[in-house]
Amino acid sequence: MPQRPPYDPREQEIAGTHPAGARGMFLNAGLTTPPDEPLYNRPISPRENLQLLFSGRTPWWIPQTGMSYSEVNNFRPRIFPDNVATRLVMDGEGLMEYTSTVQEGWFRLNWVFVPVAGGATVMPGDPLIEDMNDWESLVHWPDLDALDWEAMGRANAAYLDTPQANELCLLDGFWERLISLMDVSGAAVALIDEDQKDAVHAFFDRYADFMIECIRRVKAVCPLDGVLIHDDWGTQNAPFFSLETAREMLLPYLKRVVDYVHSQGMFYEQHSCGNCTALVPAYLEAGVDLWSPQPMNDFDAILAQCRGTRLHIGMGCPVEEDVPEDQARQAARDWFAKYGREQVTISRAPTAYFMNELYKLSREAFTQ
Repeated sequence: MPQRPPYDPREQEIAGTHPAGARGMFLNAGLTTPPDEPLYNRPISPRENLQLLFSGRTPWWIPQTGMSYSEVNNFRPRIFPDNVATRLVMDGEGLMEYTSTVQEGWFRLNWVFVPVAGGATVMPGDPLIEDMNDWESLVHWPDLDALDWEAMGRANAAYLDTPQANELCLLDGFWERLISLMDVSGAAVALIDEDQKDAVHAFFDRYADFMIECIRRVKAVCPLDGVLIHDDWGTQNAPFFSLETAREMLLPYLKRVVDYVHSQGMFYEQHSCGNCTALVPAYLEAGVDLWSPQPMNDFDAILAQCRGTRLHIGMGCPVEEDVPEDQARQAARDWFAKYGREQVTISRAPTAYFMNELYKLSREAFTQ
């Protein structure tokens, strides 16, 4: 194969901008509206670079992933009520104006936004379901036919017209959806209670159909490159459940969704907070392409398991804001020496010096 053209410093020049998807989140946190995201003069698009990474080939540079100011364009359309209820709308239809801290989401569940936490949760203490054997009579399934998908596609055409990789984000994977219906304690019991397991399987089977149908409908009217689903599997110290339970109760349905995403030519990202190092085999078996662990995880152990698989790990930037240029660039060289050949992406640094140096290093090192 021919060599790629050598690195050109002009690749670091800003060629355009794109509205910051997370601008609404900044406002909810009491911050000012962030500036638009820069789009650089890259030799290939960030979308093409990520496609190389997730197809098992060497990218032109280490991709930059994350919720905002990255090479991924997060798409959380307001047509999904959960995005509105949790104040996580990221689309091209203007800033959302929220008038209440309580909002109804999917399945007629009320979410409460907690300003100090910057997030929302289903109103606790009064779960819709106490025994999963009753789910069929209690769960209100959304009518997807009642939503105007074509209008949603038109409204977001400009927002999705970007060289970034467009990633559709869905809240509430299987575990989080069970929590929203039962509260945490009830959901934890249902996963291991022999009298409830069959009902949980039946619900998850239908919920997988629901999520696949949501993805299908958005994909039909919007240019998508990937799908991310939120499902926090861990606490600060350990997973909510064992690997054996994950394999038995969650993996069959997660894998079905991941397989569908792959069948449509897209990559799949698992958003999973908490200490989930022990659950990495489940992500591998599901076929997950990207997971960005929180710092309490054992990154070296995770990376060792990922080698030779399709799972890539999103790494956090190691430098702090206002680091002097020489220190930031040295940190990038140190980081690349340790992780540059691993299956990784990187989140945006608070200083451009780190990212510019890392881009240059990886661009010069990676060949066909």
